[in-house]
Amino acid sequence: MGETKVNLHHLLEDIRDSYPFPQEEVIVTELVANSLDSQASDIRFITDPQKSALTVIDNGKGMNKKELDGYHNIASTTKTRGMGIGFAGVGAKLSLLIAKEVITETANGNFRSATRWKLENDEKAPWKYITPTDLKFIKSSHGTAVSIFFKSNNSDLLNPKFIEKTIQKHFYTILDDTFQRALRSIYKNGINFYVNEQKISLSEMMQFEKSNAFKIHFGKKGKPVGVGFVRKYKDPLDEEKRGIAISTCGKVIKHGWDWLGISAKNPDYITGVVEIPDLSLFLTTNKADFLKDTASLQKYYRYRKAVQEAIGPILKEFGEINESREKSTKELRPLEKEIRQIIDNMLTDFPELDPLFGRIKKSETAVFVSADPLASDTGTAVEKDSEKTIINSEDNNNKENMKNDENNGGRLPNFDIGKKDTGLPQEGKRKSPGLMIGFYNNKDSNELGKIEEGTVWINNEHPAFKRVIKAGGEKYHIVVSTAFVLSSYLQEQKSLQAFINSFLSNWGKEA
Repeated sequence: MGETKVNLHHLLEDIRDSYPFPQEEVIVTELVANSLDSQASDIRFITDPQKSALTVIDNGKGMNKKELDGYHNIASTTKTRGMGIGFAGVGAKLSLLIAKEVITETANGNFRSATRWKLENDEKAPWKYITPTDLKFIKSSHGTAVSIFFKSNNSDLLNPKFIEKTIQKHFYTILDDTFQRALRSIYKNGINFYVNEQKISLSEMMQFEKSNAFKIHFGKKGKPVGVGFVRKYKDPLDEEKRGIAISTCGKVIKHGWDWLGISAKNPDYITGVVEIPDLSLFLTTNKADFLKDTASLQKYYRYRKAVQEAIGPILKEFGEINESREKSTKELRPLEKEIRQIIDNMLTDFPELDPLFGRIKKSETAVFVSADPLASDTGTAVEKDSEKTIINSEDNNNKENMKNDENNGGRLPNFDIGKKDTGLPQEGKRKSPGLMIGFYNNKDSNELGKIEEGTVWINNEHPAFKRVIKAGGEKYHIVVSTAFVLSSYLQEQKSLQAFINSFLSNWGKEA
């Protein structure tokens, strides 16, 4: 009789490689995330260099026998998309790659048990029950303790500073008192982290020059779905602190500028954090990224657009977005109209792109932009017979967002954003996509362009752009660049080549 063998070592390596940060960070992050999912309010790390051991203890609900048995199944997961921020005990599982053994003790009411686990070879990871009374980590009636005994004593996981820094990086919003109040509907008793009995707090940063807190809304009167802040510093920040972080249920998922679709004039001086609990519904199974199926992308892009609308005015107030000095030429207006029609024709096959654009009525006057010869790689739309710019709406919500609270130094407002089903905005009568064309200068980048807040910005310092200008092919270059920019926002399984071919074919038919 045949036997199917699974290379567990390779499987664990594949799981490890699916994360965008080092293995040791993954282990700490997943141990914390699973503790949070178990409703823990106290999470303690204890390092023991003499024994080359790290123990993580929480006061969560613990595991029952069925859950404890399943916890040891490397090849399967009890976690599903949209449930929690941890991934099926992956912290303990990945530690098998660098550990002699892992001992887990858990208590759940009357059930109390402990196991010893190790990766014996590529295909075997045996575990067995041991007497839980030999362990004294869990002193209450519920909770879990994971003890990792390393093969060597030089692991970063034995360094208290490394653990502290990792928690500060990946769970910033839980450590910030004001964010914690905003998350109180999720973590009712708050969350405390300890390393060797020392409570973890946020590290001191340099004195910031400007700070502005904001709420995130859907539309003018929408209920708040998130909260955040943006700060500008006088001196350049360390690389890991630059840019805007997006967090859900206290766990930072992305950090930087790329995910946001907005960039600052001096990005090395700007930092910020956004917390949106409802985004946990769109996390991948490993909870390390956002889903890229069509339905999830549509929703994610709507949230991203709401964040852009909140952060854009603040960056403008900070002087971090350059104003265009000239209005676009009449020659570009027909091309913009053609591109809008192409997108409208293609949205049936590529609906995930829809939330990237605003919507305009045929009778409305659109906003146009043009190159600013003095600008860096960021621009802002100018007005055309309208009282609104692309990123600076004059509604009351944005006025509130832009108001800097002098009494709290730009700290966050105290309000609930909760895990309630706030829903997503619904569109009534279909309107045309509100895409616009603009230009920016970045001779150091090979990118043809980018999209920010419904505007496709064409890099007029790209060598290809300079060449086609001489040949009179500016419009074709703009169309090709637009197709390339939009293709990066497609559902993961869709063909970029097919999209670009279809886009150019549609444009050709418009002629």
